[in-house]
Amino acid sequence: MDARIQTEIDNEPLVDETSVKYLGRWNRLVSTTNWEKGRIICQWREDMIAADALPDGYTDQAWSHRAGNVSPQHVGRLRRVFQRFGETFDQYAGLYWSHFQAATDWPDAEMWLEGAVQSGWSVSQMRNQQWEAMGAAADKKPMPEDVIEAEPDEDIEPAFDEYKPDDIPPETISGSLGEVRDDADADGRSPSETCEADERPPCDDEQSAEPFRPFEDLPPLPLDLAEAFEAMKLAILQQKLSGWQEISLHEVLSVLDALKQLALAPVD
Repeated sequence: MDARIQTEIDNEPLVDETSVKYLGRWNRLVSTTNWEKGRIICQWREDMIAADALPDGYTDQAWSHRAGNVSPQHVGRLRRVFQRFGETFDQYAGLYWSHFQAATDWPDAEMWLEGAVQSGWSVSQMRNQQWEAMGAAADKKPMPEDVIEAEPDEDIEPAFDEYKPDDIPPETISGSLGEVRDDADADGRSPSETCEADERPPCDDEQSAEPFRPFEDLPPLPLDLAEAFEAMKLAILQQKLSGWQEISLHEVLSVLDALKQLALAPVD
């Protein structure tokens, strides 16, 4: 079909409105399936290690070969996301697996995931918020292709080799799953996170602007200060995104100035 005609069909209001709820269901299914796949891969590895199997026997490549129709790269994604968030993902109601995949390598991932819960950020919005807060370096700008929820042929019938689905005992699959976001994002678009419609080339002003890197040269912080600092960053971001409805920017700056005065005040 001609691409122009397909675009017109996709943008027709009735087609879009009818598709939204089904896209929501589809993305919930992908998210749920990815968590279960990650759980299975991690439990398989644990059993292989417990059985003193050779390391080459439980690599991502090894599972890819046994399962079929999934690349070692995607096996690695599923494994790493579950290893990082498998015990806590259900604490972040409304997020997709792809939110967690995007945040896997962030040291302060929990702060941004909580921000996505509180602010209703899509994956694209969460990644852009984190990028801007970290200084908006041009070479670190989020790219849509960095987030991969699934591979095209992943769910077709595998070419069975040494492995069969019946080899997985029933207890490896849990019926307890976290809640996932329904239907559309807050801006009314479909929640198909692979689309990443927010990504666009920066305008001329954005390209010429000096990168904003407020936290680049900060020293390492002790645990108590680090936790308070991360919580304050998240709170300020939330108030900024809400348009300073609950507190003004001037009042926030006054609070920060008071903390500065506290730090400078004599101990006695």
